[in-house]
Amino acid sequence: MNSAAIYECRVNHTRLSPKKHAFNYRVFMLAIDLDQFPKTTFLSRNRFNLFSIDNRDHINTDPDKTTRENLLDWLGKNGIEVPTDAQITLVTFPRVLGYSFNPVSFYYIHSKSGVPITAVTEVTNTYREMKLFPLGEPSTKRAFERTVAKDFYVSPFSDPNDSFRFRIGLPNEKWQISINNLTEGKPTLLSSIQGNRQPLTASRLAWYALKYPLLTLRIIFGIHFQALLLFLKKIPHFPKSTPVADASRGRP
Repeated sequence: MNSAAIYECRVNHTRLSPKKHAFNYRVFMLAIDLDQFPKTTFLSRNRFNLFSIDNRDHINTDPDKTTRENLLDWLGKNGIEVPTDAQITLVTFPRVLGYSFNPVSFYYIHSKSGVPITAVTEVTNTYREMKLFPLGEPSTKRAFERTVAKDFYVSPFSDPNDSFRFRIGLPNEKWQISINNLTEGKPTLLSSIQGNRQPLTASRLAWYALKYPLLTLRIIFGIHFQALLLFLKKIPHFPKSTPVADASRGRP
């Protein structure tokens, strides 16, 4: 099964407390089989292009290894055994003209025959710190669901000691995920991505370069703009020095 595709997505964020605040925007993400990188104009692996996927933007505990090798090592160290011939699909934002910012990426691990085994969510904050969240086995035929301690500084407007409630759908023709922030078990921030699968072609990449100009720069600008609005609404904030339960914050 070749997983290469583009997902044109709508991202929604709804803050429920202490004050309501909501916004949405449109983006696109790429789904890439880590063993079968697509050969197409405008997209490269580990080198400059209009769009690119770079090992440095993902789990990179050993720079001499590929993203796949580092992920398999990480899974093994966390007691998650997967077959060595498993297929791994990465759904992520590409670099645009060499600039990268991936607030969230997703790894889907399937058996060689295409049966879903597990998934991992990769979260990166604006300090370029990264944490991986294992999602266990699929809870249904279409999604992985798990609530985990966050123990990670993601936003100055969310306690790093809150929890994440993940519901991560499989990357089929329709792709839906939700990552909700829970404070003492109650949802305080709802985030979702809904996407439609499109063929990954040179012409579509060229069109999306025009339709979504400087995608990654727009994402990082949008994050800071929304943070300013939250500041003006006097939403309580948590400094970067806020202690977290897991002191090993940063790249996995």
